[in-house]
Amino acid sequence: MTSSIHPTVRLTNHQQLKGIWNKRTYTILRLIGEGARGSIYLAQLGNRHVALKISQDSSVITAEVNVLKMLKKVQGQPLGPLLLDVDDAYITQNTKLAFYVMEYIDGVPMTKWVAKEGLSWLFPISFQVLKQLHQLHQMGYIYGDLKPDNILIDQRTQQARLVDVGGVTAFNRSIREYTTWYDRGYWKLGDRRSEPKYDLFAFGVCLLSMDPNVKIQNTKERDLLKVLNQAKSLKPLQPVLKRAFNGDYNTAIEMRKELEQVNLQQAKKAKVQKQKTHPKLHFWPETIGLSSIILVHVALLYYFIL
Repeated sequence: MTSSIHPTVRLTNHQQLKGIWNKRTYTILRLIGEGARGSIYLAQLGNRHVALKISQDSSVITAEVNVLKMLKKVQGQPLGPLLLDVDDAYITQNTKLAFYVMEYIDGVPMTKWVAKEGLSWLFPISFQVLKQLHQLHQMGYIYGDLKPDNILIDQRTQQARLVDVGGVTAFNRSIREYTTWYDRGYWKLGDRRSEPKYDLFAFGVCLLSMDPNVKIQNTKERDLLKVLNQAKSLKPLQPVLKRAFNGDYNTAIEMRKELEQVNLQQAKKAKVQKQKTHPKLHFWPETIGLSSIILVHVALLYYFIL
């Protein structure tokens, strides 16, 4: 059941929120996100930057806190931001709202990162994201609202991190939060029932949207497979993306393994091309395209997937 409460909360820069129960005081710095389930602010606690989510609907805070607590139990790299605090605060003299505080990830959205660093980054990013999705799926949940804006590349560690857990949904339930272009229902390629294939479809569209020849949000074409044919820069990935769109992968690991094979094939082709072009020289050929730049990141790639 959808709440009729409008969730967004307007706070001002430098406004202070003092937790009623835990007594921590947070100074609001700026708005960093807003959606159908509340508002997220960059805040300061002492010398530390944190992300603070607040909503007019307390059930949103309760649900997302429960998800973050669940994700915290996963061993290894955390799935989603780390939960730091949960409390209530008066934002005006008579208005008390619930909020939670999480780790602030100083990251760059996937789209901006790939545009700056190159398409070869799609491989290490994919391996990391698909590993995280597999861990989440093993727990009986899907991410739900998977899109490039929710995949941040941490500028310090260069690790891909999933943020905004508002769409995390238990298996076999209706998807309650999604973004049109990454929803298989929009493309008439499936329903909105939560299952791993839903996430893999969305991640396929994330990869597709990285191609400079494709404008997902501007296209009037409603046949995603025709849009896929426009992705000239991602030609080596097209068979994998097609399988993701058709729901052929049952697990994220299956999709990851096929991407690993594509990566190895492209590395071999680039090596052969290098030897033919410059058999006695030891520098990279200056050619354009995914296959010609892949070797540059081979060492980096295997660092990330370990």
